Amino acid sequence: MRMTIFKRLVILLPGFEHMPVEAHHRRFVREAGKTAPVYDMTVSEPSPLSVSAVEDGVAMGRFSLHAKGDDWAAHTDFVLYGLGDITLFYASRNPVVRLLSGLLALLDFIVSGTFFRFIMTSWRYALFFVYPLLVLAAIVITSIGMGYLVDDAFPNSPFVLAGTSLLAGICLLWFSAAKLHLLLLMDDWTFARDMARGKRSDVMTKMEKVVGHAASLISEAPSDTEVIIAAHSLGAICALPIIDEAVKRNKSRRYGLLTVGSSLLKVALHPAASRLRDCVANVAQSNTTWIDAQSLTDPMNFYKSDPIRDLDIAKGKSPVLMQVRFRHQLCDETYKAIRRDFFRVHRQFVFGVDKRTHYSWHAILCGPQRFADIAARGGLPCEKTLCSKDSLKIVGPAIT
Repeated sequence: MRMTIFKRLVILLPGFEHMPVEAHHRRFVREAGKTAPVYDMTVSEPSPLSVSAVEDGVAMGRFSLHAKGDDWAAHTDFVLYGLGDITLFYASRNPVVRLLSGLLALLDFIVSGTFFRFIMTSWRYALFFVYPLLVLAAIVITSIGMGYLVDDAFPNSPFVLAGTSLLAGICLLWFSAAKLHLLLLMDDWTFARDMARGKRSDVMTKMEKVVGHAASLISEAPSDTEVIIAAHSLGAICALPIIDEAVKRNKSRRYGLLTVGSSLLKVALHPAASRLRDCVANVAQSNTTWIDAQSLTDPMNFYKSDPIRDLDIAKGKSPVLMQVRFRHQLCDETYKAIRRDFFRVHRQFVFGVDKRTHYSWHAILCGPQRFADIAARGGLPCEKTLCSKDSLKIVGPAIT
């Protein structure tokens, strides 16, 4: 029997996680190994991770995975950009500055009308927007309440109310930062505002260097190599400009774009983000196959959204929308363990799976199916009985 061999180049763009390239690589290889037997394949890494730096100090990791099945083999070269090197700036600031800048960013999204666009596009995402405001409101109310309780117990002591309230507020803020990811969320919204408005030239310059570097690597790939840009969460705001730049250099080539748990609309719906919207419009009219995976369980993605429709782009094809059900991909114990941790649920898009369904980050990027074929059929082949029929819903046309 003749073996079919596939060659791929995948540009990996992580979300808003302050993780080094090495940690992202370890997670990808580990979770690919977990997923491989579910899809009847074996995965090996022929050489160790190679780490270098793009201009302006953004780390870049290169590694390869070789996957095999009964009558096929796929060799995938991965280029992983450490977008955390860009966003780490936000976490390095003073906690008070992080909190205040986050509040200003949230106010910007409200005053500009973007928050109301969130409501019209995906009301679940609007709840995610409100979450840090509710946490802060709870901290203020609880702190003042504790201050009055102590003040009632010591009515003649000066500054008890103010001192107790301040101390309680600091403790609650520390708890919220450690357990509820409050400061990370504030950084996330500040970054999104900066990307929409182009406010920080140093951050924007680093992002543009990544875009140009990735587009150059894509243009150098052999014509028989499949090219996929794969982005999780806020990585999508870098993925679209990369595709746009690659298309400008070579319009005839077919490109694959995989966005999962995408936060593209978080930035693109802001009225100041005209440049990003232009990139989306250009990609929609190009020779690009786009799959956008979404999940009802994840409060941090725009569930049931269509970027082309929701950005009022008149011309261009919508992505294939995959609505994934995580509880059908995981064993009961795993799903119960993660379902109340919304950050972990958000990351499930790039984690391994226990059961075969139409969506798997690693099976799509490492397996035997051509990306355009996956889009055309609405997902990965799923013939096994352990695959639930309603584990994934397909909406929108396949781009061919």
